[in-house]
Amino acid sequence: MDEAFDPADYVRAAAVLQGLNLDAAETERVTAAFALVMRFAAPALDCPVGPETDPAPVFLP
Repeated sequence: MDEAFDPADYVRAAAVLQGLNLDAAETERVTAAFALVMRFAAPALDCPVGPETDPAPVFLP
């Protein structure tokens, strides 16, 4: 996929699919929050994980 990801487009499409009627201000706030989540997730998503990688054990308190 060569197209750049646009969080605003994603938020608008996801809102429609979920039946949410967001106004412009709400869409802007959700988009800002989603962009922040993407920044936090980027280091984990950049880490290569191949089929030979074992999953972490499950923590059971």
